[in-house]
Amino acid sequence: MSTQLILVADSLGVTESMTSGGFEAIRSGLASSGRIVVVGAWAREVARRYQGEDLGVELVLTSPHPILGYRPLTYAPTLMGGEGTFPGTVDDLLEHADAYEVYGELRAQLERAILWGIGISHLSVLQNSVWPRADLADVVLELAEEFHLALRIASHYNEEQLGYDAYGLARKRGIITPSEVLTASSDQSPHLIDNLIGGLSKPRVIADSTTIELSATFAVPSPELHSYGTWGTQIIDVALFPRYRTQLATSLEQLALTMQTYRNLNAH
Repeated sequence: MSTQLILVADSLGVTESMTSGGFEAIRSGLASSGRIVVVGAWAREVARRYQGEDLGVELVLTSPHPILGYRPLTYAPTLMGGEGTFPGTVDDLLEHADAYEVYGELRAQLERAILWGIGISHLSVLQNSVWPRADLADVVLELAEEFHLALRIASHYNEEQLGYDAYGLARKRGIITPSEVLTASSDQSPHLIDNLIGGLSKPRVIADSTTIELSATFAVPSPELHSYGTWGTQIIDVALFPRYRTQLATSLEQLALTMQTYRNLNAH
C-alpha cells in the first residue's frame, strides 16, 4: 500500500485573503482538502463559495491572534478570556475550561457548518488545545465518532507525553486519523513546493506512515493580509498555480506518494 498525502488548505474563513487563497489552492488541484474556521469573520463567505470541496472544521477554543478575537457561539463563561474572547493561550483554556461547555461549543461550531450546507469530512483543533486534558479530548473524540468524521491528532502528542493514548482511543471508536501530521513552512520564497514537501523527504516520515497530512495556510496578497501579518501563511500568486501543480506532481512521484482527500479516506 502506497503512502497517501492529504494536502490541506487551512484557515478558510479567517480572512478574505485566506479564504480566496484556500479555495484557489483546492480548485487548482494544489491542495486536496481544506478547513473552515466557523468562528472566523469570513466563515459565511466560505459557505457561500462552497461547491462541494472536501472541507473539515477547525474547532476553536482559543484566540491567539491579537486582532481576530475569536468568540464562542454559545454561552460559555469558562471559555471566555479577559477580553471577552476565547482565552488567548492554551494554558489559560486548560486551567478554566468546563468539559460540558466545551462539548456544547464545539458541537455548535460543527453543526453550524453542517447547517450552512457544507459536507464536513474531518475535524481538527486549533493549537491542539484539547489534547493535554483527557476529558476535553474525549469531547472531540465523541463528536468525531457521532458524526462519522476523520480526526487530525498532532503526531507529537504520544501516550508518554499525555498520559493516555489518543490514537488508540480514536481507533477503538473507529475514527480515521492520519499517521503523521506536518505543517508547511511559512517561508515566502518562490520555492513554494519545496517548502510544502520539505519535511516529507525525511525517510522516517514516509517509512512509518500510511497517511500523512500536510497543512498550509494559503493567502492571496492583499492590504487585509498585510494588516493581519504574514506569519504562518504562504503568499501565493494565482497565476503560478499551473507551475506549482506540475512541481507537486513531480515531487509526489519521486517520493512515491499519492494524493488523497479526507472524504475518500473516511469512506474506506
